[in-house]
Amino acid sequence: MSSASQLAEHTRAMKVAVVHDWIFVRRGGERVLEQILNLFPQADLFYLVGKPDAVLNTVQTHRFFSSFLNRLPWVERYYKALLPLLPMAAESFDLRGYDLVISSSSCAAKGIIPPPTARSACYIHSPMRYAWDQEHVYFPKAPSLKRPLEIIRRLLLSRLRVWDACSSARVDMFIANSHFVARRVELYYRRSAVVVHPSVDLERFVHSVSSSEPVRTNRVLLFGAWVPYKRMLHALELCVAQGIAVTAAGQGVELTTAAAKFSNNPLVQVEMNPADSRVAELYATHKVLLFPALEDFGMVPLEAMASGCWVVAPRQGGTGETVADGRTGTLFELGDDESMLKALTTALTLTVNEAELKAHARTFSHHHFAENIADHLLTLLEKR
Repeated sequence: MSSASQLAEHTRAMKVAVVHDWIFVRRGGERVLEQILNLFPQADLFYLVGKPDAVLNTVQTHRFFSSFLNRLPWVERYYKALLPLLPMAAESFDLRGYDLVISSSSCAAKGIIPPPTARSACYIHSPMRYAWDQEHVYFPKAPSLKRPLEIIRRLLLSRLRVWDACSSARVDMFIANSHFVARRVELYYRRSAVVVHPSVDLERFVHSVSSSEPVRTNRVLLFGAWVPYKRMLHALELCVAQGIAVTAAGQGVELTTAAAKFSNNPLVQVEMNPADSRVAELYATHKVLLFPALEDFGMVPLEAMASGCWVVAPRQGGTGETVADGRTGTLFELGDDESMLKALTTALTLTVNEAELKAHARTFSHHHFAENIADHLLTLLEKR
């Protein structure tokens, strides 16, 4: 019997709760959440804010329970500004009677208060980036008497760090999405974490284009969330300066900036908010994906490899664990523009073995994820 089947049998009579931060779009974290929910058909889903019925695609029917913050009007427009209230919202969930509580957390979800008779596991996508090692990326202005709001912001973040570290003691087992994140769990929470890499929906890329042998363009694909810490706009500017043609796709404020800045530049083609089917087509018709970000895990590079697209990404972070240097992609030193451009220009001249890329991606299948996470959860439950 598989580990997932054993887990289903072991927890059949249990009351299970799954907790997530916010659910407004279907990205990597939400796809992992779907896989966790599919392991527990009887689970109830608790979330801080969002619209899970419009976003999630699960094979089961689950009951949804939101925090009091979700009743605020137009909360989807400003929920990130509610950060100081999120710990209170997470602690407000009534989890009495649950036997197993699993949080899927990159912010406050892990800080729920589980009942003393329950086991609590946290699948951690990342400790709060903006409160820990990336505070100065998200909030670059230094606090000063001329900027009192920055002083207040830093004070709130300091208090948030205390809560974040203290609330980690409520978790019986941390499951990190990468060794990179596991190290940060150890550093900030002084807790150990087992590692289970997220999975890729391989079937989504099997029939991504009409032709069985798609013609791949030498345009570089830059796809993902265009936010400052991912350095997407910076990478685009470097490529254009070198005369490299780029397809800039995804969503975010910096993509809007890029669209305006390069609107008349033939080297740049912008695709705003492409649908899932279009994303799969972009992977299948581009030879190289450039992924410049230091990422906790990085779902986009794995999706590209599943489509036979070569990946150029940093040696540091999650991509250092998922990209096989020289076999499925080329790794460069983070922050070294010259190293990145050299890796990119070399990649554009390579003859790619697409079968090898796809075989590598299959080691990150839904089946592998379900079996690995079930193994660890069974270990946790045996300690009960």
